[in-house]
Amino acid sequence: MKLKYTYEMDGDYFVGYLDDYPEHPTQGENLQDFEENLLDIYTMIQDGELEVRKHGVLELAG
Repeated sequence: MKLKYTYEMDGDYFVGYLDDYPEHPTQGENLQDFEENLLDIYTMIQDGELEVRKHGVLELAG
């Protein structure tokens, strides 16, 4: 399984979120630390410890 994420540098820190769960941002001192934090968030979501927003798609007539 692959999870996409978005990040940027904020000073010396990697900051960002899992693309499917932007309401749970995290940070890390390096990329490995940041990715471990993302994995922790994903695990907490799967275990029901964190609530997530529901996503949908709006189809426009065109």
